Amino acid sequence: MAPQTQRRCSVDGCDGKYYGKGFCGRHYQRFRTTGTIADGPRAPAPVEERFWRYVEKGADCWLWNGNKTPNGYGRIQSGGKGSPHLAAHRLSYEMHHGEIPDGLVVMHSCDNPQCVNPTHLSAGTYKENTADMAKKGRRRGRIILTHDQVKEIRSTTEPARIVAPRYGVSKSTI
Repeated sequence: MAPQTQRRCSVDGCDGKYYGKGFCGRHYQRFRTTGTIADGPRAPAPVEERFWRYVEKGADCWLWNGNKTPNGYGRIQSGGKGSPHLAAHRLSYEMHHGEIPDGLVVMHSCDNPQCVNPTHLSAGTYKENTADMAKKGRRRGRIILTHDQVKEIRSTTEPARIVAPRYGVSKSTI
């Protein structure tokens, strides 16, 4: 009985063991995901194209289902690995309305940080955004210390981590 020869990858210059469709595991996987066996790093898809992969269009809000900040705002990388992140709602605004003028923020009329629906987004000043938040009751009230409390805090030698909870404020406030 003659020894059986092991099949090899059909890509020129590749000596990998046959996996499927005539390719080694590396070339088969590349072909399966990209449709090509070409070597080298692939450029990421344009950010506008990648944006739509994470949008779920609802009847009202368009929800961002990708990466989010701790406070719920969507974000997407501007390019490949290691590139800066863009706020998804700001990108949506720019894709549909054009460039955001310098010094302005993008506001949500729906008060949903996940929403990227361009009809819910408008540009405004930071002051307008803050006033809008206050009008809608979304701004956290500030805890104001009395003069007597401030005197007590200044006279204590206890660490801020002990004093802050007593007055309901952060360590940095102390």
